[in-house]
Amino acid sequence: MKLTFVVHQFLPRYFTGTEQYVYAVAKAMQARGHDVEVFALEPNFAELQPSMLQERELVDGIPVVRLRFWYCTDRDFERMEYANPLVSAKFAHYLRQRRPDAVHFFHVRYLGASLVGEAKAQSLTAVVHLMDFWFLCPAVVLRRGDGSLCDGPPEGGLGCVDCVRPDLGQALDQRSIRDEVRALAPMLPPGLAPRQSHAHRAFTLTGRLPLLREHLLRADRIVAPSRFLRSMFVNNGYPESRIEVLSYGIDESRLAHCATERTMRPFDAPLRCAYFGTIAEYKGTDVAVDAVLGSQAAIDLKVYGRTSDFAEFAGPLVERARNDARIAFPGPFAREHLGQVLAETDVLLVPSRWYENTPFVVHEAFAGGVPVVASDLGGLRELVRDGVCGDLFIPGSALDLRLRLERLVREPERLARYRSALPRQKGMAENAAEIEDLYRSIPGGVAPPVTTTRA
Repeated sequence: MKLTFVVHQFLPRYFTGTEQYVYAVAKAMQARGHDVEVFALEPNFAELQPSMLQERELVDGIPVVRLRFWYCTDRDFERMEYANPLVSAKFAHYLRQRRPDAVHFFHVRYLGASLVGEAKAQSLTAVVHLMDFWFLCPAVVLRRGDGSLCDGPPEGGLGCVDCVRPDLGQALDQRSIRDEVRALAPMLPPGLAPRQSHAHRAFTLTGRLPLLREHLLRADRIVAPSRFLRSMFVNNGYPESRIEVLSYGIDESRLAHCATERTMRPFDAPLRCAYFGTIAEYKGTDVAVDAVLGSQAAIDLKVYGRTSDFAEFAGPLVERARNDARIAFPGPFAREHLGQVLAETDVLLVPSRWYENTPFVVHEAFAGGVPVVASDLGGLRELVRDGVCGDLFIPGSALDLRLRLERLVREPERLARYRSALPRQKGMAENAAEIEDLYRSIPGGVAPPVTTTRA
């Protein structure tokens, strides 16, 4: 089977959960005998010559086509986040040359939702994996500008203006044209010709939702990795019957060297906590740090991640923890070292302030024998059973997190009980077989394998 995986960025320079999952699925599909190629954006929008460049390379045996382009290739900068006609034309040409049996879209931010439409225009099988809330939220994380949680685009997208372009929202109010935009927006077609007036920039954001909905619903299959994520799309008007839940698989090769059996933590030993991932405000990294800083208990914390991605947030956080020897920022670790890091961890902390969908780190921690203490929010509730295989604490509360960690210090038998109740995690080979079955279940899509019988 010839497969194309589409993603908004890819290894080795970009290695968050989505990229790691695309890599793992690609390797698993190759192991099953399929021809896999990744079509990825190279999100470097500097004005490097030429203005649009497509290159090929191999990443650990996976063929990758990377597309780089200038941010100013479209006059409407807001629209470029979700629709770029030049990228669509480039992708259409790529599909005509490759002619894959199936195109699997994992993320299309800055590539554009119209890539799904391009695949269907060529009568190709198209599957969309909902990795987060991008099809609903231009900020991706469903949080308003003041940090509060959002359940979907207000006023058909007009409410998004104040979140993602507050300067534009102020301009609409200063010119007293917000009501005019609100009245006209529902009557305008998606994909309005770009202009730089304040009203047209606002129309770009109100047109985002219907255009993305149109292209998403053209997919043959839409997959959500959690019931929570599906419910968010259903609550925003998507038919429940169009979205099926298929949980993630774990790349077991990353768990090499992980301890399979752990003894009960001695009462006088420090509780070894870890945080994996982006060091950012919306991820609540500061909540984990402040919980430890505020405690006198024997708690160690290692924060694994790049401090350069959100330096204005990470810098002061590192400085605040500088004089506490219990807290360390060792940076990111290589993917093959995950098992070793988990073997040195008693508890994984996931203190997010946003509606996490289905964090890979939770699945990996469980697979590696590590309980999780997480925010009582979104998809985390679906994974972490409070008081059974971990703890759920009040989102954003360093105090509540601290109290739960101190309880684990006092009660080592509780941690051992959590560890014994960790749920089984699906392996990547099993997940790949499910995805393969998904492709073949599409009417008129990918044909089943041909079997031969010897005489």
